[in-house]
Amino acid sequence: MNACHGAVAAVLIGTASLSHAQIAVYSFTGNTTAATSVAANLTAGNFGGSTSPTVTVPSPVYSAGSGSSAIVQTGWTGSAPGTNYFTFTLTPSAGYSLSVTSVSFGSRSTDTGPTAFSLRSSADSYAGSLLGGSLTNDSNWYSSGNQSVSLTFSSATTFRLYASGASSGGGTLRIDDFRINGTLSAVPEPSTYALIFGATALAFAIRRR
Repeated sequence: MNACHGAVAAVLIGTASLSHAQIAVYSFTGNTTAATSVAANLTAGNFGGSTSPTVTVPSPVYSAGSGSSAIVQTGWTGSAPGTNYFTFTLTPSAGYSLSVTSVSFGSRSTDTGPTAFSLRSSADSYAGSLLGGSLTNDSNWYSSGNQSVSLTFSSATTFRLYASGASSGGGTLRIDDFRINGTLSAVPEPSTYALIFGATALAFAIRRR
């Protein structure tokens, strides 16, 4: 490898992904709405909701997850995607970009609770659904499994988990072990891009000679 190609390779290595897979987890252990696990170079805001959700120890617990506390909210009214939601905000550190690739969570909807969900983000003012599916409202726990999501951003982005189809405002929806997977990557400075283009141009020039 000549010096020019070496320079290009060094710069490209410097822009590689720095972390992959699980980047944030909300297990609600200890009755907290704060994230219980967060990747380096990422800030995860508290898990909240539109109608003052609470964190409790449900009976039964979500045995497929942490098996402890869960977040619960009532007042699930409106047609799809619904008017109420759970919410959290992810903020990559300066100089980093986050690509969310999938999410998973446990859900427990009561017999008058929601029957559908939709995950949306502030990236498009919550207009489009990143992920949607059904909820079984029989008061049992269910796992969403790992569901694919595709969204990349480098500034604070808020997510909302909307729910709809409840037959009564008193119906409840519990969420536990909400996990976000993805990749955090360093974003090159403008000077780094200039170095990449300059080194590439120089390499082509030498090759032509």
